[in-house]
Amino acid sequence: MTNAFGGFTHISPLSNATSSTSHPPDPQKALSSNCIRDYFGPVVQTVTDALQSRGPSTLHDLVMFIRNHCLRDWNEERNRLIEHINSSSGKCNSGKVNMNKTRGSEAAGFVTDASHIRASLIVLLHHGLVHVSGGGSKHASNKEQVESEDQKPQKPDPTSSSTHYTYTFLCDRARLLPRYPRYIQHAAIAIDENAAHIVESLLFNGRMTAEDAISNVWGKSKSEDSDETEQQQVLVAIVNSFRTLVESGYIITVDPIASNQDLLDQQEKVEDGINGGEVEFEMGDNGEISAGKRKRRSLSTSDALKSKKQKVDGADNNYGNNKQDDDEVVSLLSPLRKLIPAGSVYRANTPMFHASMRAMVLGRLVSEIYGDDVESNGKSPNGATNGHSNHLNLAGPIVTAALRYAARQEHGLKQLSETEEEKHIRLAELGIFCPTDIVPFLSTETKQSLQMQIGGLSQNLSNNLLRLSKLRYPPIITELEEALGHPRGGKFEVNTRNLLTRLRHRIIHRVITTHQGVVAARIINILRQRGHCESDIVAEDAMVPAKEAREALHRLHRENYICLSDMHLTKTHNSGTAIYLWNVIPSRMSNTVINNVFTAILNLRLRRQHEVEVGKDWMDRAKDSTDENDNEEDKKKYQAFCKGLERLDSACLQLDETLMVLKDL
Repeated sequence: MTNAFGGFTHISPLSNATSSTSHPPDPQKALSSNCIRDYFGPVVQTVTDALQSRGPSTLHDLVMFIRNHCLRDWNEERNRLIEHINSSSGKCNSGKVNMNKTRGSEAAGFVTDASHIRASLIVLLHHGLVHVSGGGSKHASNKEQVESEDQKPQKPDPTSSSTHYTYTFLCDRARLLPRYPRYIQHAAIAIDENAAHIVESLLFNGRMTAEDAISNVWGKSKSEDSDETEQQQVLVAIVNSFRTLVESGYIITVDPIASNQDLLDQQEKVEDGINGGEVEFEMGDNGEISAGKRKRRSLSTSDALKSKKQKVDGADNNYGNNKQDDDEVVSLLSPLRKLIPAGSVYRANTPMFHASMRAMVLGRLVSEIYGDDVESNGKSPNGATNGHSNHLNLAGPIVTAALRYAARQEHGLKQLSETEEEKHIRLAELGIFCPTDIVPFLSTETKQSLQMQIGGLSQNLSNNLLRLSKLRYPPIITELEEALGHPRGGKFEVNTRNLLTRLRHRIIHRVITTHQGVVAARIINILRQRGHCESDIVAEDAMVPAKEAREALHRLHRENYICLSDMHLTKTHNSGTAIYLWNVIPSRMSNTVINNVFTAILNLRLRRQHEVEVGKDWMDRAKDSTDENDNEEDKKKYQAFCKGLERLDSACLQLDETLMVLKDL
C-alpha cells in the first residue's frame, strides 16, 4: 500500500530544533517557518530556522551552523582526487568536476554555499523579516569601547574583515505573510483601487522607491486602447493615491539597503588626499569578507568636474543601480518633494493596518451590542440598562470614526518642525478627540443622518457622544471634558481596552465551548469570577453532578486552561487530608488558546499544501486548457478539488482573523 503523504516535504533540515516537532513545541515558530517556505522557498526557510535555533547570529556563525547540519560526511581522498583532476585538466569554472557535499537536495532545504545563505539574508532584510545590529569589531575589548564613546562615532566599513553584523529573525512579522491579501483589500476600502495596487506592489517587493512603486502600478494599468490623455489621468490618480497613503501612515519610509558599490562610493580614500578609485573585495566560502587589491585611479580636474556635473544633472531621476526613472513620474512628484523626498524608500506599515482594522472590528462589536435592537425601556439585548433608548444605532460608526482618527494620530505623518514639547503633548493626547476631529472620518450615511436632525452635524454628534458615555455594560466612551459649554463640544476617549477585552473573552468562551463543551465553559466563567474553589463548590455553582464537574476540571487542567493548587494540613503531606483548589490564570488561558489557534492554522496550511501537491496534474491541465478535464468523471473530481481548496482558504482566513484579534490588535 502506497503512502499518500510520501514525498511531501514541508520542513527544513533545521526545523527539528525550532518547529512543532521540538520539545517543548512552539507552534508560532513552526507557522512562521512554514510561511517563509511557502513564500520564499526552502533555502530561505533553512536560514530562518537556523536564526530561530541559534538566536542572533553573524553571517560567519550562520554559515558554520548550517553547514554543520547540511554537510554530509565525504571522503577526503575523493575530494583530493577531484581537485587534482580539475587542476591537471585546466578546465574553466563551468567545465570543472564538482562533488555534491550536501546530505540532500536544495529543494529540501539543504544548502552549504555561503553565497546562497547571504542571498537569503538579503531577501529577508529586503522584506523586513530580520533585524540587523552591530557593525563593530567582533573582538573589540571593553576598554576600546569605552575609549571610543568619547570620540566621534564612525560608520562601519563593510569591506573590513573585522566588521561583523548580527542578524535577528522577526518571528512575529513572518507569520503575517498570509495576511497580506487582507491589507490589500483594506487599502481598497479605505482609499481606492490604486492604493490597493500600490500596497500590493510594496508587499510583493518588500520595499521600493516612490518612483519605482508608481511606475510599476502605472505600467500594469496601461492598456493599448487608452490614449495618452487617459494614461496621464491614471498616472495623476496613482500619484494622489500614493500621497494619501503616505499622509495616512499606511506606508512609511525606511533606510535604503546600500549595495557594496554604493558604500564604496561614499568612502574617502585619504591615502593620497584624492577622492576616487574603488576597492575590490569578495566573500569567502565561510562567509568572511576578504578585501582584495586596492586600485586607485586619480581623477584629473576636467574629469572630476565632468563627473560632478553628471551627478548634479541626474540627481532628480537617477537612484540605485543607475536606474533611470520615468520623467513623467518625476515631474509629478517634484512639487511633493517635502512630503516624498527624492530617492526615498517605502514599505507597508503593518501597525497602521492593524490599528485601522481594529477600528472596523470594534465598531462592528459596538453595533452588535448597541444596535437597532434597543428596547423602549432603555435596555440592550443583553439585558443591561443603558438609560437611553434612541440614537444608539450610530454607536458603531461613531466608534469606528473615533478609532480611525486615533490611528491617524499615532501613525500618520508627523510635522517636521515639531518640537520636543509638542511631541510630548501629542503623545499625551493620543486617542483623545473632539466631535469636530472625527467628522472627516465618518461615513457619508452617518453624516447625512446627523445633518438631517435638528441642531446640525456637530451638535448632534456631540449629543450622541454624550449619550454613549453614559453606557456602562460595557463602557464605550469616556467624557474627559464636559460637553456643556465647551467651545468644541467636549473631549472624549474610546475605551479601547475594555472593548478588546470583551471581544477576546467572547472568542475564548466560544473556543472553549466548541472544544470542551458547555459545562467546561461554564466552569471557566465560575472560576474567573470566584477565584480558587474546590470541585464540590464548582459543581454546585455550575449545577452539574460532582462527578461530571471533576471530569471537566481534569480535562481543562490537562489542556492547560486552568491550574490546580494543593494545600496540605499537616507536615506529612497526606493526599487524603489535602485541600485541592482550582483556579484560572487569564494570561495562561489566553496563551493556550492562541497556541491552539497557531496549531490549527499550521495544520490547515499543511493540508492545503499537500492537496495542491496531490492535485498538481489537475491544476496543470486547467492552466493548459486541455480537454482532459472535460470528461464527466474528471470534471467532478476537479470541482471537488477546487471546492476543498476554497474551504481550506476560508478556514485559514477566519482563523487568521481570530488570531489578529487575540494577539495583534
